[in-house]
Amino acid sequence: MGSTASDELIGTWVSGWAGARGYESRHEGRVHAALRHDTSGDWEYVIYEPSNDELVAVAETLHKHPKRRLTAFANETTTLIEAAQAAGLKVVNANEILMVTDMSGHDVEEPRPADGFAFQIERDQSHAYVSIHPVDEPEVVAASGHVSAVNGFAIFDRIITAPDFRRQGLGSLTMRALVSLALEHDVEEGLLIASNDGQQLYKSLGWTDLGNVVLFEGKQEA
Repeated sequence: MGSTASDELIGTWVSGWAGARGYESRHEGRVHAALRHDTSGDWEYVIYEPSNDELVAVAETLHKHPKRRLTAFANETTTLIEAAQAAGLKVVNANEILMVTDMSGHDVEEPRPADGFAFQIERDQSHAYVSIHPVDEPEVVAASGHVSAVNGFAIFDRIITAPDFRRQGLGSLTMRALVSLALEHDVEEGLLIASNDGQQLYKSLGWTDLGNVVLFEGKQEA
């Protein structure tokens, strides 16, 4: 596994993330963007190791468009946050990390569902969706997740376990099912953004840290 965080890698992640969610995406130089039609209804900018000038420019745009956000990837966040705050940005979340895994180290076989549960799998070209449902309540989604294949990478997204079904191994089961679907394509490495709660799960499945992720919004006038 040889990937390191870079602008090219982040652009690949944006393509997979946006594709899985049905977002329109743009890539203009070092600034990547996705139109989050299902949440804010506006653009989210994504930049790897933004410079001070880039932070100032984005802050000006976010001041004009308060629903827009900036996701910044960086190895070291203290300097990034200080520079962003000086530019007029406010931290929304600084607890997520970018993680990577060697896909050849994962099982290609689709796992068996846990007792009392059933899989539902949907494929759409390079994208796939997995959900796990109780057999006696098929309308209930106990756990779910997406994966997209982009440029040799498998981009995992929205790995969610419903509160009533946590600590039953369904998160791991969802990941194993998504891995098997991703390996139907020519992928070598996996990428995902892990929340604070999910990081331990992914580490137990062989994922490693690749960098930090900070979400910013523009400071609003009082």
